[in-house]
Amino acid sequence: MDAELKKEVSKIFHIAAFLFVTIFFALPYLVQISTYFHEQGHIKALDKYEIKNYYKADWLNTIPNFFNPKSGALGITKFDLDAYKQLDKYSRIEINTAGIISDLRFLFLIGVYLTMSNIYFFYKIRVKQEIDLVGVMAINWLLFMWLLALIQITIANITFETGDIYQLVRFLRV
Repeated sequence: MDAELKKEVSKIFHIAAFLFVTIFFALPYLVQISTYFHEQGHIKALDKYEIKNYYKADWLNTIPNFFNPKSGALGITKFDLDAYKQLDKYSRIEINTAGIISDLRFLFLIGVYLTMSNIYFFYKIRVKQEIDLVGVMAINWLLFMWLLALIQITIANITFETGDIYQLVRFLRV
């Protein structure tokens, strides 16, 4: 093998290794962080109404739980359902939507960061003609994957029968 071919193979290997590490290690933990804040939204609302609740993030099993589509182990706040049912419907709405509001904050912040940083990097590339594209692309890739995962999780949380909105509608009849 000549030196140029070895250099190209090395580049491909490093890119593949980066993609592997970000998808299989970094992304699950980023999602676990946003799940933690989602559940903290519920916990704050539950605490406001003095409803006993419990949440434990399982940081050791984050990776296997992330790739299990039926797993609720990434984080579910457990709480006193009887006390919840005694609240008026507006209080229940506040509790159920608190997590989704947290998700929307993350989506907004990631979107703003990606937009602003890419405008800045575009300026540096076009006007200053200086930039390390490898670092820019790595950060953009990771944040974009996190953004896509959060969009999917938020949609699932709104539409699936185990999600916050479905549960809210189910308990509004009570």
